[in-house]
Amino acid sequence: LERASGPVLRDVTVFALPSDDLSSARIVARATLDTTEPCRGEFRINVRETGQSATSGVDHAEGGHRVEATLTMDRPALWWPIGHGEQPLYHVEAAFLWGGTEQHVTRRTGVRRVTMDQSPHPESGRHCILTVNNRPIFCKGGNWVPADLLYSEVGPERTRELIRIAEHANFNMLRVWGGGHFVDDVFLATCDERGILVWHDFLFACAKYPGDVPEFAAEVRREITHAVRERAHHPSLAVWCGNNEIEWGDWEWGYDTHYKTHPHYAIFHHDIPKIVREEAPATLHWLSSPWSPDFLPPNDPTVGDQHPWDVSIMQPGGADFWHYRTCVDRFPNEGGVLGASSAATLRQFLPPGEHYVGSPSWHHHDNPLAFLSGEPGAPGRAYQTITLWLDRDPFAMDMEDYAFTSAVLQAEGLTEYIRNYRRRMFSSASAIFWMYNDSWPATHGWTIVDYYLRRKLCYHPVRRAFAPITVVVARDEDRVRAFGVNDTREPLTAALRFGVFRLDGACRLEEMGSVTLAPNSATVLAECAFERLAAAGGPTEAGFGATLHRQEHLLAQDRLLL
Repeated sequence: LERASGPVLRDVTVFALPSDDLSSARIVARATLDTTEPCRGEFRINVRETGQSATSGVDHAEGGHRVEATLTMDRPALWWPIGHGEQPLYHVEAAFLWGGTEQHVTRRTGVRRVTMDQSPHPESGRHCILTVNNRPIFCKGGNWVPADLLYSEVGPERTRELIRIAEHANFNMLRVWGGGHFVDDVFLATCDERGILVWHDFLFACAKYPGDVPEFAAEVRREITHAVRERAHHPSLAVWCGNNEIEWGDWEWGYDTHYKTHPHYAIFHHDIPKIVREEAPATLHWLSSPWSPDFLPPNDPTVGDQHPWDVSIMQPGGADFWHYRTCVDRFPNEGGVLGASSAATLRQFLPPGEHYVGSPSWHHHDNPLAFLSGEPGAPGRAYQTITLWLDRDPFAMDMEDYAFTSAVLQAEGLTEYIRNYRRRMFSSASAIFWMYNDSWPATHGWTIVDYYLRRKLCYHPVRRAFAPITVVVARDEDRVRAFGVNDTREPLTAALRFGVFRLDGACRLEEMGSVTLAPNSATVLAECAFERLAAAGGPTEAGFGATLHRQEHLLAQDRLLL
């Protein structure tokens, strides 16, 4: 509630629109001027770092009016995602001058150009590559959910610490899932500073919405307009996405088989795209997640973005995450592997006397997809996964043993997910998993950081799998290949060793000599016929391995278990 004796400046929006060749940028500032009487004045913007300014006249009758001022900046310092450059930020001061008084607001922004390359793919479908400043960016990260079920309990320091931990895990993107809430200025400002890209769903997920009710549709338009205006200045906010999985539901979950059919269609296909284009033209709009162009099914692996859930929650009998090795998704941004929280976390929230697998409080805090199997009478998926891989009865294990075993399998699964997509760079252009953080203490979770901000066991393998320089061993039909993945801007020369290793500890890694990893790409460094494994001899053979060295320093290593 505001009391004012004159016009009020609000909804200040600032964004930068760089030219296609990035040689200049148009800085745009807009604001709403609320006045109860006719007013005449000036709307002025100033860029603190360059000293540039621009002014536009204001002469409005009473009511609410949008005002705008623009200026052009030559050779702007570009904002880059982490690992691709620096993160320079400009302070843009917007002010309204009227009758000897002044109201002003400062927004901190950055100059970057974001597009989605959907050019034809040489095999099938289309590419789906996020580009920043005309450079393809392989997006690495996880899905962000509210850091507490009580939103007000999450203070600035908790938010900053979670982003710092994500940066340490070699993330360059966080996807804000649509089933939560809008992230605040602290979140986005921290991502601006650290170079973490943000894909932000609007707050619609996995349901029908009454877009055919005029009052609801109008409220949605007001909400989206406000949210976009408030966040348009953040360069880290690369993508506004209409919703989570609603397009998928419309196509394949029976949303069109019962009343009402597609009541939300106009919201997602008309209203939201129009608002984002008008209010934040520097930010990419994506219709839904997953979504496919050309009227293909939304989760089609050859176009658009994907939620590859078939591996972990659709397979009967547990998660065989080796199936990730064959996934060709263009932009996977949701899919993951369940794993138990650490024993320390379990002991912290389970009451005394319930420190065992399957206790009442254990089930209360469990993930539904962990204890539901989809098969009558069978244990849940997380428990079936233990039996699938280790042939053990999870309910006969003590809590500490179970927690460690489940965590190791989660680490293996997430590593398979990440390595598969990274070695396909840029046929696949992301490896974003479900999910990064927890909203409450969970028995099983998809996360790598738990509710208490403890790094789960899988955090460290994920961090290594996301390292800027890595090596990936993969099998493609009758060939085994070693891929060198280089996220940096410079080529890297290193020594490669590649070959067979055995379960008894013996290794037959051969010196392959000097190899060069091209910048911002994945390169095949070596390959051999798969039959060589059998020819190498003996029942103790386990798989292939590869290492990268530079001046006796181990840069990366990988192994392909068979």
